Amino acid sequence: MLLLCAGSIHAAKEPKAVANARKAVISLLIYSDGNLLRSGTGVFVGENGDILSSYSLFAGADSAVAIDPTGRVRGIKRIVGADDIYDCIKVRVDWDKKIFSIPMAATEAAAGNILYLVSYGTKKSGPIETLPVAAVDKISGNPYYTFTFPMQERFLSAPVVNEQGELVALMQSSAENDTINSYGVAASLACNLQMGVLEYSSSKFKNIDIPCALPAAQKDALTLLYLIQGKAYSSDEKEKRDFNILLNDYISEYPDSYEGYILRVNSSLNDADFLEKAQKDWARALAVSDKPDDVHYNISMTYRTAVYELAKDSAEAKAYTDSTLLHIDKAIAIKPEPLYKQFKGQQLYETGNYAAAFECYASLSSTSMRSADNFAYAAKCKEALGEYDAAIAYMDSAIATYGSLPVAAMAPFVIERATMKHRQGRSREAVLDYNLYEQLASGNLNAHFYFIREQAEYDAKMFRQALDDIETAIRMSPNDYGFLIEKGRLCYRVKMVDEAIAALEAARLLAPENPDVYYILGRCHAVKGDTVKAKEFMLKAKEYGHYDAEKQLEAL
Repeated sequence: MLLLCAGSIHAAKEPKAVANARKAVISLLIYSDGNLLRSGTGVFVGENGDILSSYSLFAGADSAVAIDPTGRVRGIKRIVGADDIYDCIKVRVDWDKKIFSIPMAATEAAAGNILYLVSYGTKKSGPIETLPVAAVDKISGNPYYTFTFPMQERFLSAPVVNEQGELVALMQSSAENDTINSYGVAASLACNLQMGVLEYSSSKFKNIDIPCALPAAQKDALTLLYLIQGKAYSSDEKEKRDFNILLNDYISEYPDSYEGYILRVNSSLNDADFLEKAQKDWARALAVSDKPDDVHYNISMTYRTAVYELAKDSAEAKAYTDSTLLHIDKAIAIKPEPLYKQFKGQQLYETGNYAAAFECYASLSSTSMRSADNFAYAAKCKEALGEYDAAIAYMDSAIATYGSLPVAAMAPFVIERATMKHRQGRSREAVLDYNLYEQLASGNLNAHFYFIREQAEYDAKMFRQALDDIETAIRMSPNDYGFLIEKGRLCYRVKMVDEAIAALEAARLLAPENPDVYYILGRCHAVKGDTVKAKEFMLKAKEYGHYDAEKQLEAL
C-alpha cells in the first residue's frame, strides 16, 4: 500500500508558498514559419524576464511565446544560454512588473525530503504533485534528483519546488520503460546558463533560429562583437541579422560605451545612407567617450576603408582621404600614440606624400613600435624621393632589428633590399642579397626567384651564374615563354647563338605573336650571316610592334 501511495498522483493539501509558485509557471508555444511545432512548460526566474525550460522543446524553432496563468502572452526575445546534454535552456522575454518569478532554493534537497511538482494551469489551477526524493546524485557539481513518481510527458521541464516555494529542480524525461521513477536536474544548472564569448558559435544553437543574448559581462559582450563583426557583411542573411541584433542590444544596454557606435558605423559601410548614419553615431561616440583620440582614430580608419570599399576612383575618394588625415591628426593632437603615427604614415604613403610619410615612419624608431616593417616603409619613402643611399640605410636598419645572425624572419626584407639595390644599379650587391635570401628561404624558392636573380647577375656581367639560374627557372616552369626569351637574350649576349635560337624557337611555339622572340631571332641570324632569315624575323618583330625593329631592318 505504501508503494502504491508513493507511486500515485497526490492531491494532498500543499503549503501556501508552493501554491503561490504556480503564478510563475508558464505555457510555451513553439513555432516554425508560423506553424505550431509543440508546446511545453517553463518557469520564470530572476528579474530579467528569464524563463527556464527544456532545450529539446525549442529544436527547429524560429519563434516562441510564453503564456502566464493570467493569459498574458509574451514573445520570447532571446536565448540566454543552453545545455544540450542536460536538456536545459534559459530564454528571455521583455521584463514587466506583472511577471512573477520563483526564487532559487538556497540549499539542496536531500534523499527523503518531500518536494512539489508545480504544473501550468490558468487562474492558478495548475495541479501540484508531491515528489518524494529517492536519491540525489552529483553531475558537474550539481545535484541530480531521482523521485519516486511516475513521469508524464506533460510534466517535462515543470518546476520542482520545496515547501518554501523555492525552485529546486526541473523535471526531465525518463527512460521509456521506467514507470516508477522520474528525474530532475538542478534548477541552478539551468539558472546559471549564459552566453559566453565562445558559446555563440556552438552547434547547439544552429537548429534554433531565435537570436541569442549578449554575454552578461560588458567586457565579454564587447569582445564577442569584435570577434564576429565580419558577419555584418556576410552573404548569410541570418548571420547578418543576428550580428545586428547583438550590436543594437549592446548599444541599448550600454549607451555610454562609444565602442558600440563605432561598431555600428563599421557594419553599415555598404548602406546607401552610410555617411549620414555614421556621422550621427560618431557624434554620439565622441559625446560619451573618455578616449576621444580612439574615436577619431576609428573615424579615420573608417574613412580610409570607405576609399577602397565605396569610393574607388570616384569623386568621393579625395574627400574621404582628406577626412582620413583630418581625424588621424585630431587623434595625434589629443594623444600622440605611435599607432596613430603609423596609420598616418600608411595613408600618406598611399597618397604619394612620401616626405611626410617618411617623417611618420622615422618617428617610430624610438618608440614601442620600432620594427622592421616601419624601417622598410621609411626606406621605400626615401627611394620614392630619389634618396637612394638613405633608402638602403633604412633597409639595413630593418634587417638589423633581427640581430647579427641570419634568421628566416628577415628574408622578406633581404629580398626587398636586393630588388632595391638592383633598381639603383648596384647589381653585384643585389646578387649577394639574393644569395642570402636563398639561404634564408631554405629551398622554398620558385622559378620567379631564379629569374629575378638572373637579371641582376646579367646586369652585373656574372653570365655563368645567370645562365645557371635561367636554366633552373625553365626547368621549374617549362611553359613560361618569358624565361625562354630571357635565355635567348642571355645566350645572344655571350655569343652562344645556336643555344639562343633553340630557346627562342621554343618560346615562339608558346607565344607566336611576341615581338621580342622575332627581334632576338633576327639579331641571332644576322650574327650568323643569314641576312634573309634576319630580315624575315625583323619584319615579324616590326609587324608585332617592336620599337627597334625598323632601325635594325635599315641596318641589314
